[in-house]
Amino acid sequence: MSKYSRELKLTIARQYLHGTASSRQLSSEYSISSRQIRYWAQVYSIHGTNSFLPSSHSSSAGKKLQALNLMWTSGWSLSHTSAVLNLSSPGILSSWLKKYNEAGLEGLENRPIGRPLMKYQSKATPKPDDEMTLEELKEELAYLRAENAVLKKLEELKQQKRRQTKKKR
Repeated sequence: MSKYSRELKLTIARQYLHGTASSRQLSSEYSISSRQIRYWAQVYSIHGTNSFLPSSHSSSAGKKLQALNLMWTSGWSLSHTSAVLNLSSPGILSSWLKKYNEAGLEGLENRPIGRPLMKYQSKATPKPDDEMTLEELKEELAYLRAENAVLKKLEELKQQKRRQTKKKR
């Protein structure tokens, strides 16, 4: 989702291109950087009323690579290439270029957004007691005793906290 609405971008770009206000005046009026306003005006001058519509360039690594190739073969700047492609900001193309320089075509692949899914860790099914060795039984007993001690200590701390809150009343 864009920070600024399409209508606002079109209005500001028209005002700048018609000469009713400079980019600095618009910048102070709308609290938007003058560079961003000049970029919107550039996009509007190229695409007209079709400016700032969602583009399909960010959908695949191949299309991102085509955008970078267009910039390289034409000798255009990041800003001008972004404007020609009707991208929301030149920073998008800049990030694609950085990713391509770091990891090649794989860097341009879309990655899932958000945290990775938790991997299921299967617990080994415990052996019946009569099949366990003496050492395994001793280990399990030590583990269960430690677990029991932790639970007892937790219960003791809860009771102590309850007693302290009763004393404060």
